[in-house]
Amino acid sequence: MKLLWIMSPAKGVFKTALSPFKRGLQQIYMSSEMVVDGEAYRLVGIYPMSVLLRMETNFEKFAIVDQTGRLVPDQNVTQRCLRMYQLIVTLDNNAGYLKKNLAVDPQSFVPIIRHVEELGKKVLDRLGEEQGRAAQAHLDGYKQYLKQGAQLGERINSSGREVLRRLEPIKAGQPLREQEVAQLDKAMLDFMDDSRKRVLVLLESHTARTETKRLLSEALAQKWLGAGEEKLAQNIVALLENSFQVERVSIAERGAQTLEQAIWTAKNETRDFIGKHTADLLRQKWLLGAEGSSIQA
Repeated sequence: MKLLWIMSPAKGVFKTALSPFKRGLQQIYMSSEMVVDGEAYRLVGIYPMSVLLRMETNFEKFAIVDQTGRLVPDQNVTQRCLRMYQLIVTLDNNAGYLKKNLAVDPQSFVPIIRHVEELGKKVLDRLGEEQGRAAQAHLDGYKQYLKQGAQLGERINSSGREVLRRLEPIKAGQPLREQEVAQLDKAMLDFMDDSRKRVLVLLESHTARTETKRLLSEALAQKWLGAGEEKLAQNIVALLENSFQVERVSIAERGAQTLEQAIWTAKNETRDFIGKHTADLLRQKWLLGAEGSSIQA
């Protein structure tokens, strides 16, 4: 059983506050301290015994509890605390993805743009005027994809490093202070949104990548290139083959059956998905939202 790292077994007034609502073998856990408008609170949740990794679906009910052990009835304060919790859930779920992206140097794509341009000239010399125009458009499209990917990669790395920097003191035990966490929230949303844009750029470049691979493969088969150029072309073809593997994964991750469906989904994904998940949890699992009138009575 693995709990979200900001959660620990509830104790003291926080455990007492939700004990009347606990059933059977359910467990009560509390979050790290959360500070909103200068006041300290904790999110306290009631969990089933079979706690799973994805914490946003784990607690059956939750409430925000103040330092005196009072259940906080204020929906605004509750939502703001819950958003901080949901942000940590998002960070935890995407920790591997974050590290993977930070391990890649976006500038490694820049030399490839120059190589594509040089190899493209050799290919165009072998084609007729009409074929050459079409080939040039595809090569330009691929170079544009590489350029945009590098630019987005720089932004992704920048926001990713900001996420890790701001997360460090929280992992060290610092309370979740709303004003500070808001900057972490923004950095994570920027990271995820630019990641979405990079996927969209990949998907929309499908034809350019397909045709560039075909052109370079033909150049290799027809021996249009010198020895050193052949090696470059082979490397770029391998890179293109890998891009199609990433494309297939990206389509599947969006629950799409076709490239067009995946493009539509990527274009229409909600930027503030943390806010959406927070609103869903508030509606579905807030103890006072579901039972508030009877509890307060």
